[in-house]
This record gives sequence, structure tokens and C-alpha cells, in this order.
Amino acid sequence: MKRLISRFNSAMIPDEFKSATFQGYEIKHQAHKTLLDAARKYLIDFDQIKGSSANSLGFIAVYGEQRLKELPKEQRAAAKRQHNNYGLGKTHLQVAVAKELIKKGESVLVVSDVALLDELMNLRRSSDNQHIFNDRIHQLITVPVLVWDDIGKANPTEAKQSMYFQIINERYKAQRPIIYSSNEDVQTLEDRIGGAAVSRLFGMSRGRIVRVEGPDYRLVGGGD
Repeated sequence: MKRLISRFNSAMIPDEFKSATFQGYEIKHQAHKTLLDAARKYLIDFDQIKGSSANSLGFIAVYGEQRLKELPKEQRAAAKRQHNNYGLGKTHLQVAVAKELIKKGESVLVVSDVALLDELMNLRRSSDNQHIFNDRIHQLITVPVLVWDDIGKANPTEAKQSMYFQIINERYKAQRPIIYSSNEDVQTLEDRIGGAAVSRLFGMSRGRIVRVEGPDYRLVGGGD
């Protein structure tokens, strides 16, 4: 029991999602069912695939946030309604999977893209914190299961794309899973995190990249 509690504490699950479960995920739209089915199947398959090159799970947009922002203002609202990817409960399900894996004995770390990249950039800029930066990168690379929420949300820079590649590539080489979500689509996520990083990420999750759109889960009951 002490080890289980320790794994839960080390996972750094955000307070607002600590109660997230499969049972607590309400299906109000086909997109919700698609996400829930994919999450449950991943959990069932996990022991079989965790040591393979395709051991990850991705929830991404059909029509990415960056693509929406690039539309003329008069087209943006209609496109957003048609291709909404916000508030579908992706984070809820990522955490639900993470909690079940922790119960099975896996060590998991949950990170949120903007906060993580801000932290890494600040550490990298400070010569006094190089050992902390190196330790954090090492943790992100070596934790058995990494849950990466909203990947590609941070404003892209060359330095950030280099960090994405370093973490994803090392996990790719070591066959360590990433359970990720993004409000970007196949093309716009590449623009945000870089072609090399996205190629490896999509390779790790081949056959398990779920592209969805639907009504905002927060507005119909639930949360992301």
C-alpha cells in the first residue's frame, strides 16, 4: 500500500483530475465514446505492447488550433463550432488510464505542456540550475510511462522543438510509452513541435492515434 501511495504521489496528477475515472466519464456524444473506447482498449492491451515500438496513445484534433487561428476572423467562429476539439474530456481519460496503470505497478508522470516547457526553458537559461535541468530531462526520458497533456500548446521556438525532440526521441529509442493529447492536428502539431519529434511520436502511437471533434464536454457535463 505504501508503494502504491508513493507512485500516486510521484505521478504529479493535477488536483482537479485526481478523482478522474472511467466510470466518471460521461458519454454525451460519439466523440466521447470514441475516446473512452480507445482509452479502455489501450489499458487492456498495455501489458502486451509496452515493450514494443508502438506502445503509446494519442488524442489529437481533426482540425488544429493553429489552423483555426490562421483563418480570417469571419470564418473562425463557424469553423470552431464545426471542428471543436476543446473540452472533450481528453485529460480526464489520460489521467484515468494513468491511475489504472499505477494500480498495476507502473510508475507514471503527468505533465502539462505549457508549464513543462516554461519550466525547462527557465532552468536551461540559468547556469546555476543546470543540474536541476539535467535531472528533470532525465526524469522525463526515463519514467516508465509519461502522460503529456496538451502537447504542442507552448509557443514554438527552435529551443523548445529541440527539447521536444530530445525527450521524445530518447523515449522512442528506449520504447517507453507516451500517452499524449493535443488540440493540434497531424500537420499543425508538426509545425509546433517539429517534424522529427512528431514523426517519432506518431510512430510510437501508430494504430492508436485518435482524431476527434465534437461539442465541448465542459458545456454538456464533464471536464477536460
